[in-house]
Amino acid sequence: MVLGAAAFLTTVSISAQSNPNVDQLLDRMGAYLTEYESQLSSVVADERFQQNVYARLPVSTTLESEVSFIRLPGGAEWLGFRDVKTVDRRSVASAGPSVKELLTYPAPDMTKALAIANTSAKHNLGLPRTINVPTGALDIIHPRHRSAHEYQLRGEETVRGTRTMVVGFQETARPTLVREPSGRNLISSGRVWIEPATGTVWRVEWIYQAERRMARAGPPPRLRVEFGPHEELAMMVPMLMTERFSVGSGLGDGRATYRNFRRFGTSARIVPQ
Repeated sequence: MVLGAAAFLTTVSISAQSNPNVDQLLDRMGAYLTEYESQLSSVVADERFQQNVYARLPVSTTLESEVSFIRLPGGAEWLGFRDVKTVDRRSVASAGPSVKELLTYPAPDMTKALAIANTSAKHNLGLPRTINVPTGALDIIHPRHRSAHEYQLRGEETVRGTRTMVVGFQETARPTLVREPSGRNLISSGRVWIEPATGTVWRVEWIYQAERRMARAGPPPRLRVEFGPHEELAMMVPMLMTERFSVGSGLGDGRATYRNFRRFGTSARIVPQ
């Protein structure tokens, strides 16, 4: 009888780990993102970002940049900093030290880092924006913003050979986490593909749009990020980011890929891995 009860409890435990409910899944994802945030905040990568606008006269551009991922002091926001090096293979004049150099100072100058990010954002097609980085989507689903959304299980999918559970989210809090410069709310929604046993995020899709009565016609802006394991860093890294963005009354799209991931330390020297 005791052995039978033990076997039953073990089966329940395995089942709960493999098929957690929404709250359990969010708890695991929250723990994963909290740890992942500290790991990714010491990583630099090279990004190639092609953007296109579809209009009577189509426009395209390719940005080659160095990206860094860091949490602002106090944990208020988790940002990706894009330091554009070339636009369509033409060098961009530097406005000062790179983000990487700023972040390796003993006391990082976040004001200068944000200035670099805002300057680089002006090279985007469409409206200037700093949220089109992989950590933009991750910040929305970070556990510190859990109470701002409603969540719902959407089924299961296999992502590059790994079983994941898909969770949809819809922002309910006001004011919203993301707003236009005018102050107008942009409501976030989307889906997250989560490995149930570990909380690992393999994919995230983030949609943000104005409230229905003020929304533009057509598909809303969207950011989708694919993550995969990096053997040398022993962690997940962004592999691909795709974007759909507004341009006037039309739309554009973008595709960013990442390579040459490396860590930096507290000195100005890149630490090889």
